[in-house]
Amino acid sequence: MDSEELRTNPAFQNLTPEKLEFILNFMNQKKTGNAKDMMALLMAFSGKAKSKGIRFSENETDFIIEHLKESMSPEERRKTDLILNMMKNRKP
Repeated sequence: MDSEELRTNPAFQNLTPEKLEFILNFMNQKKTGNAKDMMALLMAFSGKAKSKGIRFSENETDFIIEHLKESMSPEERRKTDLILNMMKNRKP
């Protein structure tokens, strides 16, 4: 999904300007296409957002993850899905 699709997607119409800018900046970062690097990038992104007081809904988080997975091979997508499922199952 590109930045124009993000701006016109009804699910993202109510983003604050700060959150929209943060997501767009993230989308413009170079992606490597492997699960390990994607998780590191996602964790850094999450920490930076948290430090700025920006919180993401589940839909917004899913969008960000799907954007990261676009450049991955099918095998790397499977690895990513496995990691994400393990993380979801650890939440209380």
